[in-house]
Amino acid sequence: MQNQRLEALYAVSGLASDAASLTELANAFVRHARKVAGADAVAMRWSDEANERYVLLANDGLPRAMAEEEHCLHTGSCHCGQPQEKARTRVIPITPTSMVALPHCREAGFETMVTIPVQMQQRVLGEVDLFFRFPVVLNDDLRELLEAMTRHLASAMEGLRATALEREAAVAQERSMIARELHDSIAQSLAFLKIQTQLLRDAVAKGDTAKRDRSIDELDVGVRECYSDVRELLVHFRTRTSEEDIEAALRATLSKFEHQTGMATSLSMAGHGVPLPSDVQIQVLHMVQEALSNVRKHAKATRVELRVERHPRWRFEVQDDGMGFEVEQVPPDSLHVGLGIMRERAQRIGAVVQVQSHRGQGTRVCIELPSSPRPPAPANAAASPAQAAPVAAAPIAPHSPAPLQELLT
Repeated sequence: MQNQRLEALYAVSGLASDAASLTELANAFVRHARKVAGADAVAMRWSDEANERYVLLANDGLPRAMAEEEHCLHTGSCHCGQPQEKARTRVIPITPTSMVALPHCREAGFETMVTIPVQMQQRVLGEVDLFFRFPVVLNDDLRELLEAMTRHLASAMEGLRATALEREAAVAQERSMIARELHDSIAQSLAFLKIQTQLLRDAVAKGDTAKRDRSIDELDVGVRECYSDVRELLVHFRTRTSEEDIEAALRATLSKFEHQTGMATSLSMAGHGVPLPSDVQIQVLHMVQEALSNVRKHAKATRVELRVERHPRWRFEVQDDGMGFEVEQVPPDSLHVGLGIMRERAQRIGAVVQVQSHRGQGTRVCIELPSSPRPPAPANAAASPAQAAPVAAAPIAPHSPAPLQELLT
């Protein structure tokens, strides 16, 4: 019996590791439980947070009509669907005189049901119901085995739930960053174009040809800038990395930047180190792209150098030969939104971002990773603003257009 128990639990652990979704896990579990218990049918029901309803998540052997009728049960309406305070393993004879039970089990020819709650930390996640067409006496060994299997099932279900929440948090954070990038680029460019359009109308109404021509020139520059922003964001969102090394992705990024801006670029790689995980590579690439975006928009540079050190820790430097600025003269509330996004991305992987610049001497953005780069943290695990990766001041955009809300008025 001990060997059978170990085999059964090992099989449940295998199901848990292989399942990619709750439905897949449930379907595999009911088939395995039916085999272990020798049942005629097995149903797995999922309870809502308030334990008011049980939804049939998977079954093996139930008549189609019964599965449809019992797709959703109110807690306590039948022997299936136990209230949390009464949740325990029970052997229930199915008799015509039962006042609680729905008639579906009896009509399907079942004589006994064994119900086992699926619990995690005293909270009922669901239950497993086994149906038999003959009277059943559940011995202690089988009871303990079935309860151990449902405990493994509960852990697997909670693991899938936690993974899903992490994915959802990561997607939500990435969407937030994308929204900020859109606001920083396209929305502000459109707001600037809206202002220039109004100035053009005023100039035309007053017959002021000089102001009219100046507004037309500004509109032309704004449209070109907005077009460049769109192309840049498309490149940004399509970023992919290699499992082996980040060098190929960096070269591709610089090549596209050079093609779009006409600036000369160079890449130097020094040292040898362990390749970065692909999810860390993505965050680094986005930060490098944001640094290049700032060069394009503000630096008035002719050349950009990207220097990478792999040892003793990964370090990325983006250096331009542009006009530069005095860091201490830039007030904190004038920091560019793009560098705020860089700071958030750096924070997620434990990196540090530094900006060094002097007027007439260009600007250098340094991204230094910890000695053991960690996978990106989910949104709810991010540090407070006071703990964010430090970032120095950045160049101020030549125009300060109205915020996105003005586009909606």
